[in-house]
Amino acid sequence: MMVPRKSITYILSITCILAFYLKMCDENAENFTLGEEFIETQTDITLIDTFSVSLSTVLLDKVETSGTENMLIGNYEDKFLGKISCNSYFQIGIPTSIDIENEDVYDSLYLVIYSNGYFRGDTTKPQGIYVYQLTENIVTETDEVLTNQSTFSYNPNPIGTIIYNPKPTSAEDSVLIKINDNVGLDLFLKINEESDVISNNELFIDQFHGLVLKADEAYTGSVVGFNVNSSDVKLVLCTTRFGEHGSEEIRNEFTMYDSTKQFNQITYDLSSTLLKPLAEQRYELPTTNTHGLAFLQAGVGLIIRVDFPSLSNILMFEQGTIVKAELIVLSVDTGNDDGDLNSSLLLYKSDKINRVQSSIASASKITTGESYEEEITYTFDITDYLKDELDDLYFDPEESGLLITLSSTALSSTLERLIIDNKSPKTKLKIYYLTY
Repeated sequence: MMVPRKSITYILSITCILAFYLKMCDENAENFTLGEEFIETQTDITLIDTFSVSLSTVLLDKVETSGTENMLIGNYEDKFLGKISCNSYFQIGIPTSIDIENEDVYDSLYLVIYSNGYFRGDTTKPQGIYVYQLTENIVTETDEVLTNQSTFSYNPNPIGTIIYNPKPTSAEDSVLIKINDNVGLDLFLKINEESDVISNNELFIDQFHGLVLKADEAYTGSVVGFNVNSSDVKLVLCTTRFGEHGSEEIRNEFTMYDSTKQFNQITYDLSSTLLKPLAEQRYELPTTNTHGLAFLQAGVGLIIRVDFPSLSNILMFEQGTIVKAELIVLSVDTGNDDGDLNSSLLLYKSDKINRVQSSIASASKITTGESYEEEITYTFDITDYLKDELDDLYFDPEESGLLITLSSTALSSTLERLIIDNKSPKTKLKIYYLTY
């Protein structure tokens, strides 16, 4: 069937007009007008990315590190943040079942711990662990937690020590530490004599308060994570039983008790770093004093504050509303995996003294570039936050801000780190603003 020539001409005309408008829309994607031919008031959406973004580093007063299911032990040197040391405190309970006879002979006592695959630093270097016996019970604070700064007294004479080569990702994942025979014989006699101390955990802990595993300061290479449960942390009392058919090794296990009271003490020294002035959570350190860098470090308690000093200027714009707002930050490539995170990066609202308040958003991550020269950007959608802040047509940048941090689990049980470059042009606030 033939198509009339007038129809062909009409179709070509419509096609040309549509192509023209599509080209115009493409050329003006960031500043365009809606319905200009039909209404008198123009409606524009404009991308604004000129508001300043101010970053600072904040040191939390304390980080909860109890009941995290990750026992951290070791030392490592961070080229930005100095030396970080991790020690672990925990309680030991009585065996669930006891197998010792009068004629059994004491052999040895070992502490056994199992790595869980987590590590930070260089595991090719040897690591040292000292085992000390506590001289007081582990008692939680008023809020029923223990923190990276908690500490309890212990006998300064170690009851065990080991120098070992960490293999956190291999099948050989256990570490056995020989414990002083004086401690082993004392436990053996208490069991053999059926002492009341062995009758229940409360009586036992009142005498055997617990242990602290401290990293040997002479070895600085890595921090290794170990499992926290009764089957993977235990004192193994070995005895020998003689019978008609020869000797037999008997094992009685004193396992970890109440894992909620296991905690990691994390010490650090910022005195030789850019962050030396940090002392209290209420005072942030701006990137103007740290070569443009802002730092996040789990365990230690470093988080990043974000402020928008010039955002109040938006109130002088034409009548309109925020359609979308994004905070974009760029991580620093440190030449290793320190520039990346295994955990989600979160954004919280903060007051002027850096107290963490309501949750705002989690970041989406984009990695670009070659593997040896990657750029990692994190984008937070803060549309609702800015709309709420500007709802009453007032914004005081000194009264409110944002905090970039990790989940409470990652913050308390890992040493993950992130460094943000505030000098990068890619670190910015992007606002899509609709005027009408």
